[in-house]
Amino acid sequence: MIILTQKEAQSILKGEKRGSAFVSLDLGKTKTEVKIENGEVFLEETKVSLKELNKAKEHTCYTVENGELKSIELFSPETNLYYKLWFEKDWPTVMLSSVPMHRWKNTTPKNHALSIVNEIHPVKGRVLDTCCGLGYTATIAAKNGAESVDTFERDENVLAIAKYNPWSSELFLGARIKIHPEDVLDGIKKFSDKTFDRIIHDPPTPSFSPELYEAKFYENLFRVLKNRGILYHYCPAPGKTKGKEFWVGVKRKLEEAGFSNVSYHERSSGIRALKK
Repeated sequence: MIILTQKEAQSILKGEKRGSAFVSLDLGKTKTEVKIENGEVFLEETKVSLKELNKAKEHTCYTVENGELKSIELFSPETNLYYKLWFEKDWPTVMLSSVPMHRWKNTTPKNHALSIVNEIHPVKGRVLDTCCGLGYTATIAAKNGAESVDTFERDENVLAIAKYNPWSSELFLGARIKIHPEDVLDGIKKFSDKTFDRIIHDPPTPSFSPELYEAKFYENLFRVLKNRGILYHYCPAPGKTKGKEFWVGVKRKLEEAGFSNVSYHERSSGIRALKK
């Protein structure tokens, strides 16, 4: 599938005089040479006019259908949310209405995901990834030592967007990854005690999913984690500009659930905890 951004569209426009351009059609995974002739650019088995490429907007990801740019976005009347694949620096994120699913201030979506998986080093055994999203932490964990990864995504719209994302392809192709299309609140109850060696909990902001920050859910995370297992809990920073530290309350709840060595890591903006 061809995916274009404004950056690649501009590179093609600049190549008009040369009759070709060397660009990426998969958000930076690979590069290829495309031919430009008579005001049209030939993209593999399809083509699009240079005039159409002038419509490309910053951060938006596009496919090409019937010679037209089509932005990768959708609206769901069920959730009342607007979903958009949003390109930012290296890997894209998903915007839920106006809220991004990944950090990018002072970092990038790719580095954000890498920093999270690094917090459960050494990655080994069976890993629980509570909130799939675009699947970055699940695929990185599967590449870096996990025997298997169980990841949950309750929103089918997010998975629909992920299928367009070249950097999410291994989520659907990787033999070590199992996607559970359901709410992790329900799914976690189906696992036996001490099932997982590592847990990654990277939930949406509390405004979207407050239940994923509650003591009852933390107790289930503790239950399914093996002895000497590691939990990493990403903590957003709502209210930080008002002098409030959201992670303090999360740390207290995790300790009350039974976790030990609970410590906040500012660099990754989250909490690492152990089960002794």
